[in-house]
Amino acid sequence: MLEFHLSNILFTILNLLVLYAFLRKFLFGRVNAVLEARAALIKEQLASAEEQSRQAEARKSAYEEKLTDARQEAAKIVADAQSRAQRAYESRLAQAEADAKQLRGQAEAQLAAEREAMLRGARDEVASLALLAAAKVAGRAMDSADDQAAVDAFLSEVGEQA
Repeated sequence: MLEFHLSNILFTILNLLVLYAFLRKFLFGRVNAVLEARAALIKEQLASAEEQSRQAEARKSAYEEKLTDARQEAAKIVADAQSRAQRAYESRLAQAEADAKQLRGQAEAQLAAEREAMLRGARDEVASLALLAAAKVAGRAMDSADDQAAVDAFLSEVGEQA
C-alpha cells in the first residue's frame, strides 16, 4: 500500500529542484551551446551551399556566353572561308577565261599566218604557172623580174576583185 507522507513529498520536490538546478548549471548550458553551435554550423553550410550555387550559376552563364561566342566565331570563320573560296574560284575562273582568250588569239593569229603563207604559196604557184603558160603562148622565156612583177600585179588585182 501506498502511503503518502508530507516529508517524502517535500524531499522529493527538494531533490527535483536540486537536480534541476544542477542539470541547468552543468548540462543544459552545454547542450544549448552544442545545439547553438550545430545550428550555426548548419546556417553556415546553407550559406556556403547558396554561395556555391550562385558561383556555379555564374560559371554556367559565363560558359554559355563563351560557347555562344565560340559558335559565332566559328560561323564567322566558316563564312570568311566560304567568301575566300568564292573569290579564289572567281579569280581562277577569270584567269582561265583570260588564258582561253589568249590561246584563242594565238590560234587565230597562227591560223591567219598559215592561211597567208598558204595563199602566198598558191599565188606564187599560180604566178609561175601563168608565166609558164604565157611563155608557151609567146614562145619565149619569161624569167625576168619585170615579167614576174607584172604577173604579181595582175594576180593582186584579180585577188582584190574576187
